[in-house]
Amino acid sequence: MDIRRDISEILKKYGHEAIYIRRNKKFRCDCYSERSGGQSYDNCPKCFGTGYTVTIEKIRTRRQISSVPESLVRARKQYEHGYVAANAYVYYLEQQANPKDGDLILEVDWRNGVPVSVNEKNIISVGDPLRGSGGRIEFYKVYSRFEPTRKSDNNAITYH
Repeated sequence: MDIRRDISEILKKYGHEAIYIRRNKKFRCDCYSERSGGQSYDNCPKCFGTGYTVTIEKIRTRRQISSVPESLVRARKQYEHGYVAANAYVYYLEQQANPKDGDLILEVDWRNGVPVSVNEKNIISVGDPLRGSGGRIEFYKVYSRFEPTRKSDNNAITYH
């Protein structure tokens, strides 16, 4: 039994393509300001508001809704239009994805294999490596939380 191959086949058959935004925590984006207490520019078209340089990868994934109790700390966030209970999703990724906390998964519209608009932005909370015999990572179960998209997110995918 080859779990990696099985997961790959399942994702080919039942999954969809998304964009993975990988932060490089060694390098800060130009928008990051030490003077303002380490704040980055939320609408930065280079880094999606993360404050770090990023790379964009096309991934195949499968997701499902995850329940988040409203009593959970920080499950409800205040936005300009009021309080919102965060949507949460579980993503399944192949073993080579190596997801990190704070990276982003974007649900996008595609045109001819190219992302044209961002529908949803999800921030990875935990990337749980699921291991097989001998401790080898077979795939990842990734827990994420919804973050409202901004107009700049669409600009960022075309920038890269």
